[in-house]
Amino acid sequence: MAPSPSASRSHVADQVVKSGCVTKSKTQAKKVPSDHTQAAISDQVLEPVHGEPPAWAENRQQLCDAIPWFHCTQGAMYHHEGFCWGFLIDADGGARTHIDEEVVITRVGGCCTKDPEGNLILQRNQEADSMLARSIIASRTQSYLTKGSKHKILNRALPHRYNIMSWFRVTNVWFERIGTNHGAKVRFEKLNLAEKSWWAAKGSAPPMPLELRDFDTKPETLKCESCSKESIRMYEDGWMCLQPECDRFWKTGDVPSPPGLTFNPAFLSFRSRPDPKSGPKCSLVPDLLSTLNEDATDLSTSRVAWKGIVCPECHKCVRRTLWRGWKCSDDSTGTETSGNVCSFERLMTMNPISRQLLLDDSERPSIKREMVFNTKFMIPEIDDVSFSPYRRLTYKLDGVGFITHFVANEEINSRPNGPDDLFIDLQREDLGLKHFPLSSSLVAGTLTAHFAVNHGSPYKYVVAVLSKAFGEAPEVILRALGRLSWATEQAVISAGDRYMPPNELLTLGYFEGMKIGYHDDGESSLGPTIATLSLGAKSTMWIRMKQKHFNGAARRVNTGDGKAVSGNVLQDDPVLKGCRLENERRALKEKFEAGEISHDEYSNSRRTLFATQKWKQAPPVIKLELHHGDLVVMHGENLQRYYEHSVVPENKLRFALTARYVKPDHVDVAEIEKGKFSLTPEQMYDGK
Repeated sequence: MAPSPSASRSHVADQVVKSGCVTKSKTQAKKVPSDHTQAAISDQVLEPVHGEPPAWAENRQQLCDAIPWFHCTQGAMYHHEGFCWGFLIDADGGARTHIDEEVVITRVGGCCTKDPEGNLILQRNQEADSMLARSIIASRTQSYLTKGSKHKILNRALPHRYNIMSWFRVTNVWFERIGTNHGAKVRFEKLNLAEKSWWAAKGSAPPMPLELRDFDTKPETLKCESCSKESIRMYEDGWMCLQPECDRFWKTGDVPSPPGLTFNPAFLSFRSRPDPKSGPKCSLVPDLLSTLNEDATDLSTSRVAWKGIVCPECHKCVRRTLWRGWKCSDDSTGTETSGNVCSFERLMTMNPISRQLLLDDSERPSIKREMVFNTKFMIPEIDDVSFSPYRRLTYKLDGVGFITHFVANEEINSRPNGPDDLFIDLQREDLGLKHFPLSSSLVAGTLTAHFAVNHGSPYKYVVAVLSKAFGEAPEVILRALGRLSWATEQAVISAGDRYMPPNELLTLGYFEGMKIGYHDDGESSLGPTIATLSLGAKSTMWIRMKQKHFNGAARRVNTGDGKAVSGNVLQDDPVLKGCRLENERRALKEKFEAGEISHDEYSNSRRTLFATQKWKQAPPVIKLELHHGDLVVMHGENLQRYYEHSVVPENKLRFALTARYVKPDHVDVAEIEKGKFSLTPEQMYDGK
């Protein structure tokens, strides 16, 4: 069993006992039921609370973005570097959950799954040396608690979905028998006992003054005769050993402890003596705005500058959805209960950053780049003549498509209206860049890890971005469109394919720490060509085969041994170059296409082939180092069908402008005009 983070020894700690009942104390207290079910309390009228939380959120993502001690999009505990910073008390705290004005008792998360009714079921033992248990023990006086509105044990009407409670200390960590396994429980105690808790019942009495409190009396601690280890008397029903490794664990006498245990009143009522040396080491509610210096040249690239804030007026956790700052009403879930919409906003002066500040010394010489290639990845065809001063690198994926990388240099970037000027103009222009919610995410309300704005034909990828017409686009967007149109035309015509001018341009802005994970641009509404202009910080683009095509199975099903389930073999296996078991899969496909085996035999043969194979992630096959001014063109419908790509910028400011052709029959008639444009000679580009 994990030792208690704070001493709680009594004068009977050296008494050796067998696992058995201890006489109940004469002082009786209200018993805490062993199991609270939501069904039993869902119809109760909830009492109002005494006050308001110091910060709140209606969305888990709002909380995680604005509160540095709870970056936990799933689960109840945020732990970092072996330390528990924040703990969420929400829907299911387990048996004997207890919450009052000063004490919280709940289960430690982990090792659980949900049954069909949504109840958490402990699947395996939680051990004292587990990461979660160690983090809880290490936190001592460093945990913050957040109260979720789905937790009804308190029986009070909380004002918001998520409500910051206060600083708490961990006083006890122990284990209980839960079904056939043992799980960890934790007792939190509020640090500031002199102040009335905001979640106390409205009209309730103030807390007892510190000078009148008894900080010396602790619940008795007895030593087990079997394992010689001590356990606190937790339960009113009797003492028992709480060491999971002991043969008398969770027993009264020689039999398992009875159901319906209640906590010992002395365990609920004892309090730790206040210690000024163990007080909070940082703010319960951060004040990010006071730390921002708008005169700093690197403000736009700072990671902290794009995090959330706690609104100084209504105390809501507000994510930064705007490129230029925060607007409280802009980050609304539509479920706020605080009445009037808050009008607070903080829009900053975005001082343009010179591209030179983003370069390493090794990048400054105006020489042609990409002279040496890593043989772990595909080696491109090199053309230094056809598009000079660009270097053209072409990566061909047989039967799939190709990727053309137009490598820029100082000669190109420094010309008037070139990439250097575009980079500065994008920073000066108010483009309307915003964070948007992902349309499909494990956690509702998750925002993209970049800012975006769309011009031209409407394009809906992983998010729904409102599109502005090219007719209202600023000059810098149209100049970028000219370069992207040129790159698209040159790459496609050189391959002997039909050129379709792009009619949409998506601009993405990245601050420090932002990136876009693996994805494809294979929407049915798009043409086969995608072109991107990279401005600002260097980034790395990775291209890899999609998992199902690499493994030959449509999806992974957990079998406990990491193997792919053969029943999900692809109906149409393209057998791409470099896929797993390529030769064997190709031989089977050739037999099937030649009519030598039936479809069932083809599928069964692949199931047998895959039965011994563990599911693996496809390794990247192409690595592109994208520098300021570079252009990349991906061409081929099968390229997006079979492959995916990710982009990881350096921790500096970067813009990526991507142009596509959106098929007219996928655009609403009322929005067709948005994608029409006519570039002036100054906005067109000829590759020079």
